[in-house]
Amino acid sequence: MKQLLILITPHNLKDDVVDRLMSLEYLSGFSLINICGFSREHSQYNLKEQVEGYREFYKFEIMHPQESQQALLAALSDVCRHNPCRYWIVPIVSNGVLGQN
Repeated sequence: MKQLLILITPHNLKDDVVDRLMSLEYLSGFSLINICGFSREHSQYNLKEQVEGYREFYKFEIMHPQESQQALLAALSDVCRHNPCRYWIVPIVSNGVLGQN
């Protein structure tokens, strides 16, 4: 069964996370999206972020086999050890490619 790991990282971790994911042979690829994160907790925002009301992050979407979950989390945990990253995992009910004969 496949599942989707969604990982939210600060901008300064992007290259390290990309490098780590590219090194994992059980992954065929992943998506990376620039997002704006809003929170009621502004204490960690810098002045610019406090004025704008959000903080910029990257969102990684990583489809992976369920049996690789622990290895994937361990690999990413090492990269995120000094900058905690929020994540969640959801099951994939169906996937495929549209437009192919």
